[in-house]
Amino acid sequence: MSLAQLNAALNAVPFLNTLGIRVEESRPGHVVLRLPHSPAICNHAGAIHTGAVFTVGELAGAVALATHPELARRKHLQKSTKVKYYLPSTKDVTAHATVTPEMVEAVAQGAAAIELPIKVLDGHGQDVAELASRFAFK
Repeated sequence: MSLAQLNAALNAVPFLNTLGIRVEESRPGHVVLRLPHSPAICNHAGAIHTGAVFTVGELAGAVALATHPELARRKHLQKSTKVKYYLPSTKDVTAHATVTPEMVEAVAQGAAAIELPIKVLDGHGQDVAELASRFAFK
């Protein structure tokens, strides 16, 4: 799926369109999403609200799975997400998610669920948050 197609799919979801999340980089099983800094999604201190940071991170995991050629054919359901926030960001953030060969193998071997790590970085490459999303497969 091209960047334009992925962005069109995200824009079709009103909530995501409101946040302004865009696909910056994509290849099978890997995605980088950008959440632009905007006053509409900031907290009282002018930093991107942790709810918006969580959303872009959680979405990155789901999109990475949906773009993987072997896993895209399977229905995946997000079961839980753990998040650690490190520092606030007053700039755009990017969420990075990559499906590893070990994850694909685990699903192929019948694993009921896998945990996908996601990093959210600020414009200087510093950790804003780290997520671990657990996905189940059908």
